[in-house]
Formats: sequence, C-alpha cells, structure tokens
Amino acid sequence: MENNDNENMKCLRCGEEMVTANLLMYPASQPVVQRTRKGLLSAPVQSGTQCLVCIKCGYIELRATQPHKLKFRTE
Repeated sequence: MENNDNENMKCLRCGEEMVTANLLMYPASQPVVQRTRKGLLSAPVQSGTQCLVCIKCGYIELRATQPHKLKFRTE
C-alpha cells in the first residue's frame, strides 16, 4: 500500500517523516470510514483508509483513500 504522495508527510506531533503502514484488523479486512445520514433511507457512503505512522513518536494517522466518496449526492 506504499504511496508516493506521502513521502514527505510530516508527523503532526514531532515533525518527523511518517511512513505508510498496514493497520491490521481481525478478521483481516481493510478499515473503512463510513457516513450515514440520520432519518433518511439513503445508502451510506464510504471510503477505504490508509495508515501513516511516525517511527519516532508512534503517532498514527488514518486518511481516507477516496475522500470524495464520503460526500452525499445532495451536498
């Protein structure tokens, strides 16, 4: 899941460079972020995630891989 867009991503805590890593879940599946509207019968919208970790302080950041998919059609 290595992505060149994050080669220069700096840690928000200590400023050290972050690296892409896998966030493992059991049973093994990719973490997903999902939005659901309250009170409407519309399907939820979701995106996969990417995990970045600072190898100095351990700060972890999850980023949506397709954030545009989290927008509802009426927004």
